[in-house]
Amino acid sequence: MRPVHITKTGVLVFSICALLAPVLAKSQVTQGNIFTCVDAAGRRWTSDRPIAQCVDREQRVLGPSGVERKRIAPALTEVEMAQRLEARRLQELEMQRIVEQRRRDGALLARYPSRSSHEAERQQNLAQLGELQRSAEKRLTELQAMHAEQAKELAFYANDPSRIPASLRLSIEAAQSSEQEQQRLIDRQMVEKQRVNQRFDAELERLEMLWNAQKPIAPVSLSTASSKD
Repeated sequence: MRPVHITKTGVLVFSICALLAPVLAKSQVTQGNIFTCVDAAGRRWTSDRPIAQCVDREQRVLGPSGVERKRIAPALTEVEMAQRLEARRLQELEMQRIVEQRRRDGALLARYPSRSSHEAERQQNLAQLGELQRSAEKRLTELQAMHAEQAKELAFYANDPSRIPASLRLSIEAAQSSEQEQQRLIDRQMVEKQRVNQRFDAELERLEMLWNAQKPIAPVSLSTASSKD
């Protein structure tokens, strides 16, 4: 057999045919399609490709025999596209919220498998805050007693306040500042107790739903069903 000599031109032709093969194959698949529609003015259009005059409305795609193969939805306007994108964004956010809520519910159930475990942690949190509050109240009582002693000493200089020693003035100011700080600490603990109770109340409301959802449904016996009939 004689060897076949392929020129540069032959290689170029072969390459072009290889590149065009998928396009030609696709055109064979769509060959014979008939696009038809009625535009906004009521005119009927027919073409072998999508009809530009009906871009804003549905187009029917027919086969050579006239049987409908499919329908092409109208193209979206900029406003419609923006609305669709916004709807999709909101849908994705809702899905993310649902997934996050499920994750939180799972963590909540794992942490509190029963009402008693939830109540125990509530009391533990309140006890810690109560200890801080009692410590502040004790310190405040001590400072108030100190202030009372300072008031007695200060009364000695009632007739001539200019003779009050600087050390006594500084001591009184420091005690007053400490009293105010301890009172603020007590107030913060009281507010924190309210916040803790609110958080545990909200958790308990959610947990009640989750616990009830986990309870198995009791089967209805035949005797009970027949007695109801």
